[in-house]
Amino acid sequence: MPADLPPTPQPESAPALAQRYDTIAYAAQAHAQTHPSHLAAIATLRGKVPPPVATCRVLEVGCADGANLLPMAASLPLAHFTGCDLSAQAIARASSNASELGIANVTLLQQDLRELDDGTATYDYIIAHGFYSWVPAPVREALLALAAKRLAPNGVMFVSYNTFPGCHIRQIAWEILHAHVDALPTARQRLDAARALASLLAEPGTTQTENDAFVRAEFARLATQSDSALFHDDLAVPNQPFYFRDFAAALAPHGLAFLGEAKLSTMTLTGLSPRVKQFVSGLDGLAREQYLDYARMRRFRQSLVCRVDAPAGATSPEAFAADLHAAASISLLRAAAENTALLVDTAGDALEVRANRALLRRLVEVAPRIVTMAEAAAWHRQQAPTSTRSASALLVDACHAGMVDLYVQPPALAAQPSARPQASAIVRWQIERQSSVTNLRHETLRIDDPLARRLLVLLDGSRTHDELLGFVVEALPPAERDGATARLSTCLSHFALHALLSA
Repeated sequence: MPADLPPTPQPESAPALAQRYDTIAYAAQAHAQTHPSHLAAIATLRGKVPPPVATCRVLEVGCADGANLLPMAASLPLAHFTGCDLSAQAIARASSNASELGIANVTLLQQDLRELDDGTATYDYIIAHGFYSWVPAPVREALLALAAKRLAPNGVMFVSYNTFPGCHIRQIAWEILHAHVDALPTARQRLDAARALASLLAEPGTTQTENDAFVRAEFARLATQSDSALFHDDLAVPNQPFYFRDFAAALAPHGLAFLGEAKLSTMTLTGLSPRVKQFVSGLDGLAREQYLDYARMRRFRQSLVCRVDAPAGATSPEAFAADLHAAASISLLRAAAENTALLVDTAGDALEVRANRALLRRLVEVAPRIVTMAEAAAWHRQQAPTSTRSASALLVDACHAGMVDLYVQPPALAAQPSARPQASAIVRWQIERQSSVTNLRHETLRIDDPLARRLLVLLDGSRTHDELLGFVVEALPPAERDGATARLSTCLSHFALHALLSA
């Protein structure tokens, strides 16, 4: 190596990690499970008393270009958000995006987590999505030490990571691809070679055992991954999966404890065989979670962490759900659109099944409106006056099944288009630059219809329906203009249904 060239950074060093993200940009997006309102709702359901959402302090480590952080900051203007990332380019983009959007309640730091210099702030919520498995051990330890020192007494930390036993299958493919591409000089060459080999090895052929099909399916998945996912997940160095038991054990020395999963449906027994259900039901706490991973061959977790001594809250669905708000989830709306049975697996009798269905149908009917528990209870009393279970208990069951979203602080979305429809500033800004947008429920949606994309840009709250109709008429081919009114109505209704319109 010539003397005037700097040495190549070690693969797991901070400069090497930053260089990877500067070489191939990470395609970050919003993740609904990380929003403080969702974290607070899950903590409440798990019997804790989380910090108030409206004025919370949030830290996101590995914030990339702010795709997850900035929409949260925009949705909670009285809260404060801090994002840190190793990549100077990512932080520069995040800062530029925040400036363009006029988001002032965010601080962005280009720093190594181990050297984080942000004063002595205490954080109500810490987010580490796509971080824990993809950093070296000292940085993982630094994250937990940071939480031990800076997480509020009743705070919640979100940590996602690759998980065994499912990742053993993934590791087979990863090791083969690394052996094939690691000696290639450029990231582009490594990506192209990895994708080509994955496509080749995914082809069917004679194998020694039926289990080989699992590896072949993994190669098929890898062959279609985006550059970002393939480079920063599957080909990443480091990339360390963990058994859940080991993750939970790492928390204990820091006075931290597993609280639950951000996706509650993964903690249920739904879909397991009767014998497995019986076995797992006899386990408590952490053992139950580990054996659920065994039974499902789990490969990824989104775990919530709190302090061991975090204050406890209510102990019954009626009590801890009393102040929550409920809405039909995307899964429930999809099931309704496909005419799938709206039924959550409960232990109740036929009356409870009917009550459950009635509540879910009602949430679908009023969607996207988010209702109070008092309103849900009134429906429940009307539909099933002799029910032995409360509306709160049924909706908590439905939340665990992924059919209902519960909120501590509901987003300010419009249930139907107003006289002058308004999309959020984030959505209008995003749709001019990309096909994916972040709705008011912090979900990532893809919009491919060119007319819908152009229409969203115009929804700044200043235009009437007639003015918008004029745009639609001009945008449509002459042969389709007779349907312009219906087309506009359909677009606006879909925007409202998918939480794209502000109240």
